Amino acid sequence: MDSRLIAAVHYAQPDSRSVLTRAFMGSFNDADEPPVFICIGSDRHLLDCLGPLTGTMLAEQSADIIVMGTLQEPWHAGNLGLKLRDLRAEYPFRHMVAIDASIGNNEPPGLIKLKTGPIKPGKAVQKNLPRVGDFAITGLVGNRENRKPTSAADVISLAHVYSMSRVISDAIVNWEKELRNCRNAIRD
Repeated sequence: MDSRLIAAVHYAQPDSRSVLTRAFMGSFNDADEPPVFICIGSDRHLLDCLGPLTGTMLAEQSADIIVMGTLQEPWHAGNLGLKLRDLRAEYPFRHMVAIDASIGNNEPPGLIKLKTGPIKPGKAVQKNLPRVGDFAITGLVGNRENRKPTSAADVISLAHVYSMSRVISDAIVNWEKELRNCRNAIRD
């Protein structure tokens, strides 16, 4: 599946949650079953904790959203292949949405993107990991161009990663609530 950008918004933009919620509505509402969210990364590295941090926030906010990968049970390079195989066996017909930190080219750290198609986790650190997802949500934590930061604007902090995770998880929870309300209205 070719990758196509659906939405891109900086987490600090005042309407970032609603931009992402609308993008999720347009992307996931037609599916027979809600997607599974696969939050990839490690809780041991600041720039790689976006996925498990987002997964933890999602799990805390909604028991109705299927989330894989949290701070307590991260999906990372050491276990990703095996966990994906088990997940595909358990949910063979559901869309998979991968959530991961990414490194951009000339884009500002803090940019959140929703795209069609899988992501290739570990690419920035030359890891050979399987592609993940039918859709991808990425949060930019740095740039390839700026291997050595030249200003404070080039360095992303835990506060930025936390804020991106909060925006992503809030938008997914908002989407799920709106979807549930729409389906309930149709039944009534």
